[in-house]
Amino acid sequence: MADSQHIEGFVVRLHGRTCWVRAGAREYECSMRGRLKKGRRQQKSLVAVGDEVVALLDAGGAGSIEEVKARRSELIRHTPHSPNIKHVIAANVDQMFAVIAADQAAQSLIGLDKLLAAGVMQSLAPVILVNKCDLCDVRALLAPYLAAGFATLFVSAKTGEGLEPLRARLAGKISVFVGASGVGKSSLLNALEPALDLRVGGVDRRGEGRHTTTSASLLRVAAGRVVDTPGLREFGLTNFNTSELSLFYPDFAPFREKCKFATCTHRHEPKCAVRTAVEQGLLDRGRYERYLTVLREAWNTEQSQRP
Repeated sequence: MADSQHIEGFVVRLHGRTCWVRAGAREYECSMRGRLKKGRRQQKSLVAVGDEVVALLDAGGAGSIEEVKARRSELIRHTPHSPNIKHVIAANVDQMFAVIAADQAAQSLIGLDKLLAAGVMQSLAPVILVNKCDLCDVRALLAPYLAAGFATLFVSAKTGEGLEPLRARLAGKISVFVGASGVGKSSLLNALEPALDLRVGGVDRRGEGRHTTTSASLLRVAAGRVVDTPGLREFGLTNFNTSELSLFYPDFAPFREKCKFATCTHRHEPKCAVRTAVEQGLLDRGRYERYLTVLREAWNTEQSQRP
């Protein structure tokens, strides 16, 4: 390469201040230019996996990011110790798969609710992906989610159950797999594309997954692309008012419109149609009680961000 040149591509993985950009059939190691770092910092990293970028390559093939193009979508969570800083897990994805393990499903519902709310809020067409279905049947447990209209796939990376419907959903799209450690995200990707040979782990004695994916990566899978993310121990919702939270619960919609107050939080307000639906058995009580937990967490976060 005789002279420097500009290339356009997309970020396939990050490590610290370095990212790898795929342009055509090649990947280039790139750093971030200083001018991208100027101004008030509002997100954990200025570049996210999935970003479309313009990079400048020098004569030796080393690159630097000159421009990050506008994103058409983001999957965001709070950075735990800096609530004003957003953590963009993945950019420019079409759909989000909230992955849980069948044998840990009952303990995972609060985390699942947060992921689904984030997916609805960020217009990422969330899909529930239940792995390890060879271990137990959790269809009854997840019936309220199917009734709410969430697409749900029951699969097993070990036996191959349900992989073909999953493969069909991935084709031609950019997806992100997100969930706790130990649910088998990397195992599923290996089952779909054995050549990936991703490192996988299990669950420790406390029932917590061991981290095997340490940073997000954009991979070619099943005629599409998938962002494989590290396991999340917590997922903080961001960028909404507490009065808006129920907007991200599609099963609340038929009742929410009948509440007396447009800004009803469905916690204590009089003539709340959502609470009435719960009392009448028309809305799942467990979903509602977990909603109250998420609402309290969101209120606490909102208060901590006030000057």
